[in-house]
Amino acid sequence: MNLRTWIQGKKVGLVANPKAGRGADRLDAALGSLVGCLGTCPLAVADGSREADAATKAGRACTVVRGGGRAGEVTERLLDAGVDVVIGVGGDGTLRDIAEILVERESGAPLVGVGVGSSNVGPLVSAEAADAGRLFDAEIVELRIHALAVSAGGEPIGLAFHDVVFANTYFGTRDGTRTDLDAAAALRGEDRPAEPRSVCGPGAWVAKNGRRLLSAAEIEGGQVLASPLNDVDSCRGRAVSGFLCWGPYLGSHGLLAVASAVLIRTHLTREDQQGAEPLRLWHVGFSPEDVVEIGGLEEGAVVVDGTPKRRLESAVPVTLRLREDAVTVLRANPLQGRSGCDAALPREA
Repeated sequence: MNLRTWIQGKKVGLVANPKAGRGADRLDAALGSLVGCLGTCPLAVADGSREADAATKAGRACTVVRGGGRAGEVTERLLDAGVDVVIGVGGDGTLRDIAEILVERESGAPLVGVGVGSSNVGPLVSAEAADAGRLFDAEIVELRIHALAVSAGGEPIGLAFHDVVFANTYFGTRDGTRTDLDAAAALRGEDRPAEPRSVCGPGAWVAKNGRRLLSAAEIEGGQVLASPLNDVDSCRGRAVSGFLCWGPYLGSHGLLAVASAVLIRTHLTREDQQGAEPLRLWHVGFSPEDVVEIGGLEEGAVVVDGTPKRRLESAVPVTLRLREDAVTVLRANPLQGRSGCDAALPREA
């Protein structure tokens, strides 16, 4: 069944992030295409939003909820209005905000994610903006996506559906160019570029179920990230790419990885890669019953699905727990090339 047929008779909530990385023109084009493809489906949007403008231009009558706030807050109002499916338009962070509310509300509404952000690499992305219209004619599958519950000092930080990166920078788009931005500064409301560097100092450590597995002797100067593994079988049996992802062999749907060099950056040159050789990797797999902790990290932030969420404090460990089958995403094809197995690999801008 294609999405056009699947969605008939269902009430659709449409929510977009007007500040998504690729710009307003790209966002408006995606919204116009989506509204046109929805046909006569009942539609709910936020008052004063760009998605409401797109519906008005198309002559569509809509249920209108109160506007304002982050995408997650709008999603709550759309659920209160009785939507059966949520179409989110934005980057990885926007789609994460939407999905987190779906999980918290224990909603059965699936997510259709349309990527217009700086990266658009997470498993919540159903299609890129340019392919949003074609998605309606594609065969649809419902995929259950795992998440990592992230907390520190007993306080929840959020859910990560793609990855959690412990870093001093995060990806953003400024003046049409992907840029490494200062993660700790963003938490203070400042917007400025920064050079990626390690936050793993002489006190860094990783533990699983209370047992220290890694210390600064192994990871000082490196980079730590963790990811739910949504497609481990795609890595199984591959001599290089599969071997780099131990998920299929550890029997787990969560993986923490430590690289011996900082390779998550918007611009990665051949010299950067050669300078990191020989690259060393450490892996810690975990299942829902496991508790993984990372401590002793310095001068950076916990970046959840591309969004800085909390300042790193060396004395306050960050805790990760796996939540399997956290949210349903509608996609044209099974997840391929977007699993957590890719998370540790550098990406060119």
